[in-house]
Amino acid sequence: MRQSVALLLLIGAIYTSALNLKYLDPTKLQTVTPTQVQKQAAIEIITKYINRDNLIVEIDPLWFKDNKDSFSLKTLETKLYIKASTGVAAVWGFNYYLKKYCNSQIEWQTKNVRIPDVLPDVDETVTANDRFRYYQNVCTASYSFVWWRPEQWMDHLEWMALNGINLSLAPVAQEAIWKKIYQSIGLTDEEINQYSTGPAFLAWLRMGNVHGWGGPLPQSWHDLQTQIQMTVIDAMLKLGIVPVLPAFNGHVPVAFLRQYPDSKFHKVTQWNKFNTEYCCDYFIDPNDPLFKEIGKKFLREVKMTGVHIYTADPFNEVTLKGFSTPFAQDTAAAIYSTLSDFDEDAVWLLQNWMFVHDPLIWPLTRVQAFINAVPSGRMLILDLQSEQWPQYNLYQMYFGQPFIWCMLHNFGGTLGMFGNMVTINRDVYEVRTRENSTMIGVGLTPEGINQNYVVYDLMLESAWRKFPVQDLEAWAADYARRRYGCDAGAEAWKYLLKSVYSFNGLNRIRGKYVVTMKPSFRIKPWAWYSSYDLYQAFEKLVFINDTMCNTEGYRYDVVDVTRQALQYRAEQLYINVVGDRFNNRFVFESSINRFLSALDDMSSILEESDYFRANSFAQARDIGTNDDERYLYEMNARNQITLWGPKGEISDYACKQWAEVVRDYYRPRWHTFLTAALESKKAGEVFNEKGTKRVVTATVEIPYTTMSFERRVTYPNTYRWSDTKELAKSLYRKWAYVADVDDLPIIILKPDDERSVTDAKRERRPTVTMCTTPSLYSFNLE
Repeated sequence: MRQSVALLLLIGAIYTSALNLKYLDPTKLQTVTPTQVQKQAAIEIITKYINRDNLIVEIDPLWFKDNKDSFSLKTLETKLYIKASTGVAAVWGFNYYLKKYCNSQIEWQTKNVRIPDVLPDVDETVTANDRFRYYQNVCTASYSFVWWRPEQWMDHLEWMALNGINLSLAPVAQEAIWKKIYQSIGLTDEEINQYSTGPAFLAWLRMGNVHGWGGPLPQSWHDLQTQIQMTVIDAMLKLGIVPVLPAFNGHVPVAFLRQYPDSKFHKVTQWNKFNTEYCCDYFIDPNDPLFKEIGKKFLREVKMTGVHIYTADPFNEVTLKGFSTPFAQDTAAAIYSTLSDFDEDAVWLLQNWMFVHDPLIWPLTRVQAFINAVPSGRMLILDLQSEQWPQYNLYQMYFGQPFIWCMLHNFGGTLGMFGNMVTINRDVYEVRTRENSTMIGVGLTPEGINQNYVVYDLMLESAWRKFPVQDLEAWAADYARRRYGCDAGAEAWKYLLKSVYSFNGLNRIRGKYVVTMKPSFRIKPWAWYSSYDLYQAFEKLVFINDTMCNTEGYRYDVVDVTRQALQYRAEQLYINVVGDRFNNRFVFESSINRFLSALDDMSSILEESDYFRANSFAQARDIGTNDDERYLYEMNARNQITLWGPKGEISDYACKQWAEVVRDYYRPRWHTFLTAALESKKAGEVFNEKGTKRVVTATVEIPYTTMSFERRVTYPNTYRWSDTKELAKSLYRKWAYVADVDDLPIIILKPDDERSVTDAKRERRPTVTMCTTPSLYSFNLE
């Protein structure tokens, strides 16, 4: 056994020493657009914040240092001089100046930019630590971007450039391309419509998990996505950002069997209990000529000049009947050869999730066979959740293929404050400098954005920091200063860092808390921090008297921390409810009312911020060009965050703590369930929990997902900050001291000291699921 392990280590070292990065050279990939065009694109973004007369930008590819972006900042008289290797590096440098020298902060949702009249002095050159700063998960497009128009994409692209992102999935109108291909090979419009999902579920259509659910896609959808594709990719190229284009992964509609009766296909197994109406399509055998034929048809439609990186995930949470190591190896070879035959400089970008999802299906030898079916340097692997389940050790630095150290952090776009600040401030630096490391980049790969920005901010800084932050408490205080425009938030952040952002374990956090979970008496809440530290942060944040603390970021955090504190109390009160159902009727009813009161207060504070409203419903409706489309899109938006499927196949996976959803969905579910339990007690009957859950589905869940947009509940869009802060204070006074509750049990799973995280994970053999399935190895499940 030891000899086998030693042999693997030796093989890994040999592969690593032969690492080929010829095709992953940013000096070529990022310079497709002329420097003058990149310069103008950078200036257009930077001058949104600084006067053009105070700015001089120079773009020169000679400023690449060891194939890595760099920028130089210097102030002379009244001007800021930025010299950079690319347009994106220039914008990145400007944001570096804003953060470090102007005490400013630009985030996904909020901004606090305060540039002094006299520009702060600077004379500094920064070189990126790695070749690439990657962004996006294949699911992000469905959980966060799905209802965006071109202007929202352009705003987000600006954020990407400000943070130095130079490699990202491109928003390609894949379904418009596939519709054209399907029609050209003889599929009928009915067959295409039956195959297409609705907009909210396209990520899983692309990966072969489901078809048909929430569809079909109207032509107006294809037209909008094509417009987004042209606008955004053009802007990416102008800045020197490398778009990643999609490639064919082998999955096809069942109609292919009719059209190609002589070809060989493999049936995909059932995924997440979706029935045959919505699952189990076919996969073209990789050795069948049809595989390359279809793959090249797609590439001809999607190809763009100067773009050479493509993404394909053939087995993401799916398996095929008769799956084997030779089949996996042949599939990898077929995808790569299709790409390289079409584009001699092609590189295949692969998420590692299919290996992580089910280690039983992917033993080490099979993973190695799959990866090494592609020449060194022609596959770039995303180690998708390096901050918690890193795989680079287990796979011997991916057997010689380059990889990107990624932080996933969020599943489903759920809300809830948490983060592993210690690991991302340590491991990324250690792995980068390790002998024989094949790491060539860092990445953000959340399934959903607009939450816990502080964690992402720290991760983004690892792209330029040469060493870990020595004092995280001081760093968090500086973050608060930039975000709030004052010094008074430092004390609150000391406790946030000590509580919600102190998570460092193997527990699978999916954002499913008691409030957002399907009602049951068998949920077991847990935490990794004490309520005292959370409520200290709550107090010190909402009782700040400094009038300078009046930024968007501060107002956002007041609502978010209040929400977090109430979420925690609700879980404590739930435990009382569970215990009191065996008490007398008066005590049980009182416990129920307190629990529901916490939910009412949660929806009240969430209503105070537009960032915590269900705006995506309106965005979905607004994309529709007629009533039928508006209804279809809103149903997609509602279903994704609730039942996730026609029968609740993946219920609450993408749950959202938004005002309308708490008030009109989560509270009514709990109220119906607990009222039924109380009525059973009053009548002296045995409570039928299973039957009551069916009633909850029929009376609350289904009506909510199919609610007509004409009947939607609306809330006022006017806010008074003083009222919001006073409400937060009153909720602190109401809930800070509750005598009859205990802290949630602190349960943190850690691997043994002598084993890696990945080894521990494989020994336990859990089924980990991304983008969809609730955790199967967690403590807050029924």
